[in-house]
Amino acid sequence: SIRIDDEDLFNNLEEVWTKLGKQPIQADMFPPISKYSAGVYKKHFGTWMSALEKFVDTINNEEDISSEEFIKQLQPEPFTKHKTKRDINWRLRFITLRRDNFKCVKCGRSPATDPSVVLHVDHKVAWSNGGETTIENLQTLCSVCNIGKSNLE
Repeated sequence: SIRIDDEDLFNNLEEVWTKLGKQPIQADMFPPISKYSAGVYKKHFGTWMSALEKFVDTINNEEDISSEEFIKQLQPEPFTKHKTKRDINWRLRFITLRRDNFKCVKCGRSPATDPSVVLHVDHKVAWSNGGETTIENLQTLCSVCNIGKSNLE
């Protein structure tokens, strides 16, 4: 059997949590919402609750990240003046979404109340305008508000 690592499972859990706009329950963990069933998480972590606890611990515990990964995240993309990479990793995405209560900061829409809402994590100051990928420069927008925004703001 193929061993799925914590990173893949946590990335999937973050995607499901974001799609739902709330903490997923075992019954939520099926396609197309989730790549992996709750059973995969139970097998890997012992129980569904253990999987959720480990995920939240990983989100909350910055020391959990290897120093190698941390250094990699700080390295800028080639030929830029940026201190951070443009891509928002799953941990930073989730922390931003949680801070913003899984709601669009502009219109307040959430997948928890309207399943058709898709949330994006967006740079307040556009990357192309020198904005960094930091918690202070990230915000949660629904797809409608994000598409309406431009890098001119």
